[in-house]
Amino acid sequence: MGCLGGFRAITKEELDKLRSVPRADRLPDYLDEMDQVDSCDLDKAWDAIHRALTNGKLEYGGKNAPGCWVILGGEVLRGDREGEEDYIVTCKNPHQTKRIYQFLQELTEEKFRELYFAIDPEEYGFELSEDDFDYTWSNLESSIPFWKNAAEQGLWVLFDADQ
Repeated sequence: MGCLGGFRAITKEELDKLRSVPRADRLPDYLDEMDQVDSCDLDKAWDAIHRALTNGKLEYGGKNAPGCWVILGGEVLRGDREGEEDYIVTCKNPHQTKRIYQFLQELTEEKFRELYFAIDPEEYGFELSEDDFDYTWSNLESSIPFWKNAAEQGLWVLFDADQ
């Protein structure tokens, strides 16, 4: 399981500023100083959320859109190149943000339970359990108001996590 991660809703202007910063400097200190419209912490649950909504692996992109966009999907701003293993930043455009919100609104706890318990524990590196499921679902479910706000305002959403 990875370390702490979360979402940040930003305007196009803030995204343009971030894109102008060298990739090596797209780190928490810089991101924390950006003008953010909203944010949502996922703690360590982001790893299991991503695995459940994709192919069970911690990989960028993937199939099963819009589920694969939630965490590591979208534009990779940091983390997919050699030397960037310590910090991940991905970006979802306003269209993806709206689709993610719609997807999460329709995702039931029962369906997510199936997806979570289909994760390969060896690939995940942890035993799957009811406690971990509850923690993961709770974090995903609590992100829905964030996605709603970002979708309604036509914002860009960053996901970032330290490794």
